[in-house]
Amino acid sequence: MPWEEIGALLGMLAAVLGVLVLAWLFTRYLARRAPGLGGLLPGRSGKLRLLERMPLGREQFLAVVQAGEIYLLLGVTGSGVSLLRELSAEEAAAWDSEAQAASPPAGPEAPIPFRDALRDVLKQRKK
Repeated sequence: MPWEEIGALLGMLAAVLGVLVLAWLFTRYLARRAPGLGGLLPGRSGKLRLLERMPLGREQFLAVVQAGEIYLLLGVTGSGVSLLRELSAEEAAAWDSEAQAASPPAGPEAPIPFRDALRDVLKQRKK
């Protein structure tokens, strides 16, 4: 193989790796700069919090969202989001107290993370 072809091949490989690195950096940049996207994810700090989500069907669910001091009941479908109602202060206080009282179960009946369950299944298939 002539040296020119090897150089061209290495140049193309470097270009592809460069594009992949730039794409990765760009997605990290967007994740930091888009508070509207990260605000609804659990575990993120911000003004919006997704308190509960109840699936109703394929691409349809109800969501209770806290936006600052306001609690909203939203209907979400594949084509849009609808405000069903704004919860009153009493309902919001009851919702908050229930959410704080509910804690994930501990012990043998605690749900295992999906990653661990998938790892166990893959290990069993390899045997």
